Amino acid sequence: MANTITYRELLKNREYVKLLFTNLVDRFGDSVDAIAFTWLTYQLTKSAAWSALIYGLNVLPNIVAQPFFGALVEKMDKKKVIIVTHLIRGVVISAFAVLYLTGKVNPYLLAAFTLLITTIESLNLPASTAFTPSVIEIDQLSTAMSLSSSISKAVALAGTGIAGIIIAQLGMHAAMLIDAATFFIAALGTFYIHTLAELNRQHKTSKSDNLQDNVIEKPHTNKAQQLHTKNNKKSLQTSKAQPVKESYISLLKGGAKYVIQNKIILNYCLVAVLLNFLLVPLNSLLAPLVNDTYQLGSELLSVISIASSAGSIIGSIFVPKLMKHFNARHILIIFGFVIGVFTYAISLGNLINSHIFVCYILADGCTFMISMAAAIICGMLSIEFVTSVDQAYLARAASIFNASATAAMPISSFIVSGLVIHYSASFMIKVSGIMAILLFTTILISKLEFEIKKEESTNAA
Repeated sequence: MANTITYRELLKNREYVKLLFTNLVDRFGDSVDAIAFTWLTYQLTKSAAWSALIYGLNVLPNIVAQPFFGALVEKMDKKKVIIVTHLIRGVVISAFAVLYLTGKVNPYLLAAFTLLITTIESLNLPASTAFTPSVIEIDQLSTAMSLSSSISKAVALAGTGIAGIIIAQLGMHAAMLIDAATFFIAALGTFYIHTLAELNRQHKTSKSDNLQDNVIEKPHTNKAQQLHTKNNKKSLQTSKAQPVKESYISLLKGGAKYVIQNKIILNYCLVAVLLNFLLVPLNSLLAPLVNDTYQLGSELLSVISIASSAGSIIGSIFVPKLMKHFNARHILIIFGFVIGVFTYAISLGNLINSHIFVCYILADGCTFMISMAAAIICGMLSIEFVTSVDQAYLARAASIFNASATAAMPISSFIVSGLVIHYSASFMIKVSGIMAILLFTTILISKLEFEIKKEESTNAA
């Protein structure tokens, strides 16, 4: 994919800077929210079962509701949807903070609020995905999305660390109120973002005004002529202001049909589902891997977390550069193999657990490579998805894509939780690495395509 703009040039785009700022504020709030609610769940329940339930409720709306919300959002002003959902989430979290301060929060109320907040987020996500291309020129999207992704990961890393300090020093309610404030700030920032269409209208209006100022005043017309002209204009405006309205059911069916008939998008969904499915064992079993296989403590777990964040940031930065030299299929296969090989390698800690320094090198090096490769694949898929999908279907297609990808996580978690009773964490991770290698070998020898030709995208119905 051609890309002719640098990060420095991109940051001269005021509207993109506004969009980047609001996304970063939102991401910071999400990172604080994740730590606060995770800790609160444990503090309230002391139960692994409740933790699993809250986790399930946190992803359930993204699986169930988001495909339907995508069709709903398609009929609406994306900018307004983003602003309203930010404001609602800010109000809901503020209300929850008040209930917490008054001692009225219990596990059932926590579950209800978790479900409500994530449901609102499921309405926000397809609108945000469809809004980005309305602010950034299509040939600048890969650079813009890459920069936003890499900085967002850095902000999330900072937010995760700061959240712990906030909770320890100021209390849980302070973390919640800061989280709520980020949504209000993001809503305000979004309000001041101008889309490309808005900027074009402003430019045309300004150009028209300047032209009128330079035109010699025309002879005065009589009232009958003025009234006739006014009525003609009004009639013309009325006829133009009556677009054909498509029903919600029609939009929903149209979105599903568009995705089903587009093999490239189905391939994106398939890879996202399988990749998330295969990464769950490593993500969910890191603690037992560190403790049982490497026979080390939380220090290694902390360093692994840092290596993971660093890999994600580096991977996101390199996405546009890689897309200049490789097509989507090549990127997917190369870095898919990287994920498989290093997932298998990280499970071999039992072979070197007598050498602490070597353990740190193996665990951190593998984590860095896995996170970097995953960030590159996810970034590439996101860019290809946004730039390939017809914008008339983008919100609906994005909601189906996100829902299908997210669905793999609770399913895989359930399978892993059942199997880990009989098999060690290292064995489960080793198997997921082998499966990843087999998956991308299959893609290599298959004829699956991951790029839409420009003329196909233009003629999409």
